[in-house]
Amino acid sequence: MITLYEWLLIWIDMYCLGQLKPSTTVNYESYIERHIKNTIGKVKLCDLSPLMLPRFYQEKYKNGRLDGAGGLSAKTMHNLHTMIHTALDKAYKMGYINRNVSDLTTVPRVVKQERRFFTVDEQTELQKYLPNERIGMAVLLDLYTGLRMGELLGLPWSNVHLDLNGESYIRITQTINRIKNPDRKSSHRTILAFDTPKTSYSVRTIPLLPEIAEKLLQHREEQRRMISENNWNDTGLVFLTSTGTPYDPSNFRLAFTAMLKRHNIRIINVHGLRHTFATRSLESGMDIKTLSRILGHSSIQISLDLYAHVTDQLQAEHMANLRTFLK
Repeated sequence: MITLYEWLLIWIDMYCLGQLKPSTTVNYESYIERHIKNTIGKVKLCDLSPLMLPRFYQEKYKNGRLDGAGGLSAKTMHNLHTMIHTALDKAYKMGYINRNVSDLTTVPRVVKQERRFFTVDEQTELQKYLPNERIGMAVLLDLYTGLRMGELLGLPWSNVHLDLNGESYIRITQTINRIKNPDRKSSHRTILAFDTPKTSYSVRTIPLLPEIAEKLLQHREEQRRMISENNWNDTGLVFLTSTGTPYDPSNFRLAFTAMLKRHNIRIINVHGLRHTFATRSLESGMDIKTLSRILGHSSIQISLDLYAHVTDQLQAEHMANLRTFLK
């Protein structure tokens, strides 16, 4: 009888093709190799008991981080459980096991964490340094469009419409992510690849401020000059590395953090740029329905839940404004 580790690899290779986004497959393979292979992965499928998974989850929740700095987050635990449950459900339906023991297992509830974003002062300070940073234009565009990182780094010039005398906008139709290499003979286990956006709602058009459109025009001219002078292959992407290649999301994260440290600005992750855009938009009076569309959320409720801290504050301010009618 095969082990849980062996079955998970079979399940990934044979039954997830076309069912999972490539980036999700990469994450699942990472869970399997890092957290399951040398622990519960050694157990045969038929020997899995209802007590094994809870003990495994408890240990990972307490001491699961590979750097020894504590346990895995509730969100990672939820993803881990989803993977195991789905794989065991397939094994049950195919008759390899008599029951799916993960049906009897729960994991820590995903706690909504406070969204980290730049204050107005921090954003103003950051924007002073962006003109002299290689990733500066990418960061500036994200601050004023709220793109997900894969959308930002995968944005092609063909989806950018710049008209300084009219309407400028960008169209989001693809992302770039690191996925599993389909070439099994290659020495590279993963590759950078383009994919469709997160959901159908993520395919969207985002208007650009004239000032951002003008800076993008300047950026395009500078990029064309660099491509010509260095004889780079023109990938058609808006943002390129110092060698003319697409940005790897992990390298972009490192560059972003390094930039913040260099200028003594509070460290938040790249996704915080998206939250900063959303926060500034609400503070500027944008309605939640419009913001939800720009962010590519599948429902207004998602936006309301994510930015309740902002909407609650604004509601209190609007209510306070009613006092003027009592005087």
